[in-house]
Amino acid sequence: MINLTYLYPNMHFEESSFSKSLSYKKITLDFGVYYICDDFFILEVNEGVHFNWDKLSILLGSLRNYFGNHKTIAYISNRINSYSIDPVLWSYFDKDDSILIAASIVSYRSSTIINANIEKEMASIPIKRSRSLEEAVNWVQQLKEFN
Repeated sequence: MINLTYLYPNMHFEESSFSKSLSYKKITLDFGVYYICDDFFILEVNEGVHFNWDKLSILLGSLRNYFGNHKTIAYISNRINSYSIDPVLWSYFDKDDSILIAASIVSYRSSTIINANIEKEMASIPIKRSRSLEEAVNWVQQLKEFN
């Protein structure tokens, strides 16, 4: 039997080649860190966190402080750590005031692939399930909204 616990090695954004080729700003929050690039951001949630409405509100407030209220961006969830997320949060982005136009969930473990499938069903924005940070960043950079 094949062990699918770890499909690919975890890749922190700051350890990737993208951190050297992209201009970005690092923002640290109590529950994780995110990296703001021109048209997208990459979130790495801390180990053991339960990502809920309160944390999403903090994240969105921080993003709006940086981008303003009229910028649209994409989101990459770089799931390097094990944490839980309320999948209903994706329904928030159905609203007209959403700044997110698309998302990619990078899964390194079989459990995060299963969760990403559930989250994709809950969202109305396009969600790509990626197996590497490289795949996610390349996909986001090719979105027609940014080209």
